[in-house]
Amino acid sequence: MDLPPLIITHEYVEVPEVFWSDASTGRFENCLVCERYLLEDGTRYLIEKAFRSYRGFESRDTVFEYAMCEECRLQMQEEMSAESRERVDQFFTDHVDFVERRKKLLASGDLQSKPWLDRCLITGEPTRDMEEYQVYCECDGAHMLYSYLPYAVSGAAIDQIVALLSNPTIDSLRGFVDRHLGVPPEFEDIFAKRVVLI
Repeated sequence: MDLPPLIITHEYVEVPEVFWSDASTGRFENCLVCERYLLEDGTRYLIEKAFRSYRGFESRDTVFEYAMCEECRLQMQEEMSAESRERVDQFFTDHVDFVERRKKLLASGDLQSKPWLDRCLITGEPTRDMEEYQVYCECDGAHMLYSYLPYAVSGAAIDQIVALLSNPTIDSLRGFVDRHLGVPPEFEDIFAKRVVLI
């Protein structure tokens, strides 16, 4: 995706708790892949978390979570086929105006993650109504940046994206899950048709 580069001057906050590790009950400190320390200023990284909600209940379970430094994320993206990258980029271009979304959300002057995460980026469905969804943010050291992220994506939208991926790309992303993420047995049915998206 060709988005205008951003110069972030004050559009950041300390990483909010929704993007803390539920496994360690604190901030992510290391890259999942290379174990680089992430909390130093100038260290860029992405956090992805997947949730499973239960209708009629206020609770949710974390299916998986990780933080990945920018270098490892770019390397992993290079492992995706060119065809898959082009299809996913076009999907987001067709469904989201990232520049307008950011402008609208920042216009309130209220730097809180909730408005950025309360609806699916693709479908507009409220996250409170979703059984499955994933959230993403971009960080620098101890801060979450309000770049074109954070955002939430519903399970239904993830399915649409996965359908665009080539078989080699799906195999590569599932291999990443097998190597790095311990998915609880009760969620294996979800992962039979899902991959992480970076």
